[in-house]
Parts: sequence; C-alpha cells; structure tokens
Amino acid sequence: MLSPMTDDKRTTAPGDEAKARFKEALDKKNAARHRTSDSERNTGSVHGSETSGPVQPMFRRKSG
Repeated sequence: MLSPMTDDKRTTAPGDEAKARFKEALDKKNAARHRTSDSERNTGSVHGSETSGPVQPMFRRKSG
C-alpha cells in the first residue's frame, strides 16, 4: 500500500512557493522604505524643521 506522498514528484511543497512569493514582496516593500542616499538631498524650497520627521500638530482652539 503506497501513501499519496510517495507518488508526489514535486520537490517543494505548495506552501514553500507561496512563502517565497511573500518573502519577495516583503523584501521589495522594505527596500522601498529604506531609500538610498541619493534621495536624501533636500533640493526643494522647504528646509529645516518643516521636513524633519513626524511632529505633533499644533492644537488650535476654535474661537467663536
């Protein structure tokens, strides 16, 4: 009596292929997040604290 796994000729399981595709997509996503030093140059008209990191927005009380 042969089990179904012995007749299977594939070397990788279907889950391995899916894992590889997900890993490739994750690597691509992480590469987009970590840009190269070429994009660090600030050539626009806005400089300084306006462009450096997340800042808590200023609270303004409504008048009236």
